[in-house]
Amino acid sequence: MQRFVYVQTFGCQMNAYDTERILQVLEPLSYTPTDDPAQADLILLNSCTVRDRAEQKLMSYLGTFAPLKQHNPDLLIGVGGCVAQQEGEALLKKAKYLDLVFGPDNIPSLPALIDRVRSEGQRLSETVLHKKKDGYEFVAGKPLEDGKPVANVTVMKGCNKNCAFCIVPQVRGRELSKPADDVVAEVTRFVESGVREILLLGQNVNSYGHDRSDGVLFPQLLDRVAAVPGLDRLRFTTSHPWDCTDELIDRFATLEPLCEYFHLPVQSGSDRVLERMRRGYTAAEYIERADRIRAVVPGIYFSTDIIVGFPGETEADFEETLSLIDRVKYDFLFGFTYSPRPGTKAAQYEDDVPEPEKARRLQVVFELADRQRRARLATLQDQVVEVLVEGPSRASTALKPQMMGRTRTNVIVNFPVGSMALGQLRWVGQMAQVKVTRVSPHSVTGEVVQIEETTRPRPFLAGLGVSTAA
Repeated sequence: MQRFVYVQTFGCQMNAYDTERILQVLEPLSYTPTDDPAQADLILLNSCTVRDRAEQKLMSYLGTFAPLKQHNPDLLIGVGGCVAQQEGEALLKKAKYLDLVFGPDNIPSLPALIDRVRSEGQRLSETVLHKKKDGYEFVAGKPLEDGKPVANVTVMKGCNKNCAFCIVPQVRGRELSKPADDVVAEVTRFVESGVREILLLGQNVNSYGHDRSDGVLFPQLLDRVAAVPGLDRLRFTTSHPWDCTDELIDRFATLEPLCEYFHLPVQSGSDRVLERMRRGYTAAEYIERADRIRAVVPGIYFSTDIIVGFPGETEADFEETLSLIDRVKYDFLFGFTYSPRPGTKAAQYEDDVPEPEKARRLQVVFELADRQRRARLATLQDQVVEVLVEGPSRASTALKPQMMGRTRTNVIVNFPVGSMALGQLRWVGQMAQVKVTRVSPHSVTGEVVQIEETTRPRPFLAGLGVSTAA
């Protein structure tokens, strides 16, 4: 009997990967994904703890589905992801209509858990973390049909760093690396399906392989993935400065598919705050890594994460963060105000920076980052850039249709088309040469100078309703 499952995903790309795992383990049970929760026999929320008040927001959202049980007594509602891992049975006590709670490591057991809930009428919580590589099942991604020639490939899960502010080690466990042969095989399947760009994912992706004995660390994994025939672009995220080795940095000079973009979170520019954060490096050591990266690839685009208002952060500490940002000059910056996460070391500290002051500091960081980003994007004015076309732009309208893509340096490029006819949609997956005519705060707009005409397979176009027949 066919059933329908509605999955709502919150948070990071690892959660998106877990949603793929959920759908794959449910497929043998004849669950078909649906975008309509009212049609669903099973509703699952894949939760995230990174943002502030994650549990409260989850419970509020979860409550909107409770009335559906009145119309469908067979409906099951479950919560997975990091909030589920952190809260466990407490969620069942808070929401009487909730049937199932499961952690990320328990996704392979989901069919058995659902069967127990249905057959035994039990409300269950399963949040056991697997600490050994034979206790966790990686799921290989399937070729995409979402209309984009890009794909994510998760190469590891968990983190061993135990930064004071971060809940990931508690809810995701220790680092476990997917076998390199499996990674290469997965990338190969994607490329054979028409994908041209791969993003390798992990909570600390450049520490890949340290839990394995085959000698393949992250630089060697990059070598193997970059050698997959037909792969045009390769990216990875997220990195930790601890594992940003010379060997890794040098790969930007030797691997042609490896794009000129590096996301390296610094979090603070104050050595005192970095020590309290348990980051394991000083501001000077971080700057040395950034300088080394730019020495190898002078034109690389660089991004980071910043936390302001960490417990004990003084105005002098904050000024040191501004100095580091000014020194490194980031092209993209992601900033956050500190908020405590239960179970972390920092949750034991006094949260002594007032919320208005946190907001002020974040605004100052954004203003500095905005000036740096605008200055860098301004250098693209009247330049011709290569863009991998991903699909219609968010700004596209019926009267002013646009397509969008990204440069190798991860800059979003929008360009107008004559109409949003299927002929233009066939550009998806092609490389376009675009002359930049206007620079915006976060992207650029241009005119197509030349569009590639490739004969490589692009079955993902079916996701846009475009026939791939000759």
